[in-house]
Amino acid sequence: MSVVLRPDHHAPIRPRSSPEVIKTLAARLTERDRHIMRLVWRHKVLTTDQLTALGWNSYNTAKQRLATLHRLRALDRIRPWNPRGGAPWHYVLDTPGAEILAAEHGMNLREFGYRRDRALAPATSAALGHLRGLNQVFVDLYAHTRTGTNDPHLDWWTEAECADLYGDIVRPDGAGTWTTAGRSAGFFLEYDTGTERLRRLVDKVAAYGELAQATATTPVVLFYLPSRRREAHLRRALGSRPAVAVATATHDAHPAEAVWVRADDPHMHPRRLVDLVSDHTAEQPMLPAWDDEEEAVG
Repeated sequence: MSVVLRPDHHAPIRPRSSPEVIKTLAARLTERDRHIMRLVWRHKVLTTDQLTALGWNSYNTAKQRLATLHRLRALDRIRPWNPRGGAPWHYVLDTPGAEILAAEHGMNLREFGYRRDRALAPATSAALGHLRGLNQVFVDLYAHTRTGTNDPHLDWWTEAECADLYGDIVRPDGAGTWTTAGRSAGFFLEYDTGTERLRRLVDKVAAYGELAQATATTPVVLFYLPSRRREAHLRRALGSRPAVAVATATHDAHPAEAVWVRADDPHMHPRRLVDLVSDHTAEQPMLPAWDDEEEAVG
């Protein structure tokens, strides 16, 4: 059963997982399926369009396979209520899928950190728009590694992973290292929806300055903003000499392209992500390596 949620309804309970369900699912999974399941678990919720960009070249093929993964109980899906209609399917990890991923790590569900109600929560949260937009930045960059030239590569750390590392100083929405043509630029990402006061964003830059001093690194902070007006207001609030390197762009711009403008650039010259630092050595401190989490799938 697929789920269409309204504000006054709860998701119906799917049948309990069982050894037979898990055995059937495991026998039907491809390496790409498992990779997609890991991405969904790591990023909490991904839409049909986002998953298509992450793993397939055809929307119809992706839609059919995702429907199969839903039927086999690898993934669950929700169509959040939208008074205007047309909301896409939002996929989360289902319990049998979580059992299989947990087994890959020699864990049970509790050790793996999975509970179905918690897995469903982001897809029904008031913060879903922020999470979906943040994940879209990851998807856009990752998809570029599948189709772009100059051998692009992305290492990415989620909001939760960043919080574990830096939560007592600053909490980025994401962080990463973008590499193309053998050149790399590291970044912290602030995905802005226009709801926070500008003073709060300026305070975040000061916190990134504290992080840079504590770790002897030079992070580039990206503010991805909902409008040109919001971008102009933030740039005025930051001034021309923020505590760390800051670049801004708007949501309608592809994050890999020449759309980023540094706050300290008086000419406001748009730069590619990889060109935001002249020596291409920007990095984030103490970011863990992820074994094949974001490798391309065929």
